[in-house]
Amino acid sequence: MKKILLLTVVLFYASGLFAQDGGPQMQNNGQSRYEQIQSAKIAFFTSELELTPKEAAEFWPVYNKLWKAREIAHRRIQSNMRTMCKALSEDSKTSDSELKAMVENYVNGFNDDGLIQRDYLDQFYKILPIKKIAKLYKAEEDFRIRMIHQLRKGGGMGERLEK
Repeated sequence: MKKILLLTVVLFYASGLFAQDGGPQMQNNGQSRYEQIQSAKIAFFTSELELTPKEAAEFWPVYNKLWKAREIAHRRIQSNMRTMCKALSEDSKTSDSELKAMVENYVNGFNDDGLIQRDYLDQFYKILPIKKIAKLYKAEEDFRIRMIHQLRKGGGMGERLEK
């Protein structure tokens, strides 16, 4: 019964992923690659963290906000990198002081990501026991590594993630 309730809660929070149009990169089953990765991530985290239904109900909204905030921070970092690359092009007349400001913005983006993680860690302390928080960070790294291996092998997300 507990597992059914947990699965229901997870599927409820995951349903937001399926409400959007998939766009041009649809896979065979009608999901975009992003949606497939997110679904696999939710299933992987649910299994690894062993969340109770109450924990899952509190965890997923906070985790989703964390992920969106980090995504925005990473987009800023990437944008700063593109700006630096343009400034380094042969025909650019960027001064050293302008280039220094670009480098500072780029490096500060990583600090912003760290501050976001710090803020959400404090929120996770209120929701989960420390062991599950540690499992969360381990699960994020394990999932990232598995995705890299999956992509290197040329496997699409239509295949199940290998354990």
